[in-house]
Amino acid sequence: MSKIRVSRRGRRTSYLDRTWLNHWTVLTLTPIAAPYVDDLRAKMVDFMASDPYHPLCCTLEDSGKRWRPVAPEDRMRHVTETIGHGGPFYLDDPFSYLNEHRPDDGSTAPFKIMVGPDSITFYFAHACGDAAVFSPFSVLMALGDVEGLRPLKADAGLGVAFKIFCKEAGQHWGEWWQHLRANDDRATDVAAVEATPSHGRRPVTTATGTLLTADQFNDFKAWRKRVHPELATTALMASAVYLALVAEGIPVNGAGFFTLVDLRRHLPKKQSLRPGNFAKSAFIPADMANPVEVGAGLRQLVSSSRAVPALLSGALSMAMRRNASPETSGAAGPVTMTFNSMMRNPGVEHIPWTDPSEARYITMAYPVDSEGISVSACAVEGRVLFSASFDSNRVDAQAVARALAQLQDMPALLQPEVTDEVAERLESEPLEWISAPAVANGAAPQ
Repeated sequence: MSKIRVSRRGRRTSYLDRTWLNHWTVLTLTPIAAPYVDDLRAKMVDFMASDPYHPLCCTLEDSGKRWRPVAPEDRMRHVTETIGHGGPFYLDDPFSYLNEHRPDDGSTAPFKIMVGPDSITFYFAHACGDAAVFSPFSVLMALGDVEGLRPLKADAGLGVAFKIFCKEAGQHWGEWWQHLRANDDRATDVAAVEATPSHGRRPVTTATGTLLTADQFNDFKAWRKRVHPELATTALMASAVYLALVAEGIPVNGAGFFTLVDLRRHLPKKQSLRPGNFAKSAFIPADMANPVEVGAGLRQLVSSSRAVPALLSGALSMAMRRNASPETSGAAGPVTMTFNSMMRNPGVEHIPWTDPSEARYITMAYPVDSEGISVSACAVEGRVLFSASFDSNRVDAQAVARALAQLQDMPALLQPEVTDEVAERLESEPLEWISAPAVANGAAPQ
């Protein structure tokens, strides 16, 4: 292989990617036949030599404005710091492990991997891409297939966002304007808010979760089919999470929630898995205690394509901002929930599980602003993990844990039954695909 001359300057990050600077997505896979750390490191060094400008072979420099290749003499040190031995992973306290091994504040690496005896944990910088990058990255690294990372090079920027906007504007402009006028005070662009400094303290993100067995989730699906077939599973789960949190005294905004929308549906079919950051957080105004309104809001979000202008405005906001400072907050009032449903995680069937019946796909995201709580529902092998990330100085962790435990019986939370207005307001198309198949809020901003 011929030697590649590497410039230290590197290439600029796109404005779509910069909206996610300093946000991390976290995932643990267990129990698996874990790869050998030394083998993984050696393969990564070879990959860096063959494609030094690939974002996964670079570091984020100049305040996140540039992908800078790692100098050849520094590659082994770099992979030693980013791929390490993690020790045993204990299922009785998984999130303590995830907190313990987080990359240091100010880390410029695109990822960090901890390999345990029967587990592998990933910390992935969201600036490298959303689930279309992170999910295959996790599967490939679990398999030790570093060469397979080559196609995962984020290549979408402001120009792509503008093309999508122009494609949809003619049909939906009126709906976008009406929504903006009706909800301007609640539908503030999330990425812009997240990057705006304030005068309080930095939030301290922690997480907790609960696991629904396959039987419990099947019981819920059977109940939905019998009682509320017109409602999307996503709407019912979002309302159930809200009701559970409120029941534990957590002050949650009842006027709506955020969700991630994967905007690749607006690209040509051959680009349906295009790497980059096409997941956009959008606010859905709805009475959170009423799954009918939540379902109607989800449907309106899809039919109006109103996350498209948010994608463009977020990128333009980053283009006009000189610095993206991490947010601090002096929070007051209720917290607003972000809810993402990930019922089909791409590549799960290729993960080297040692016991698929015990497979765990454990997720969290950080940082989460003090004004938000980020909840994800993630399915694997028929079971569903609900995990929540939040500022532990703002929200009581034990209360969140108790709330999530109530989700093991969601029908009980969702009574009394929704009335017949369901049939009048909603159609029966499934909406699970509305949320990007990203890890929770893959560090989705609140």
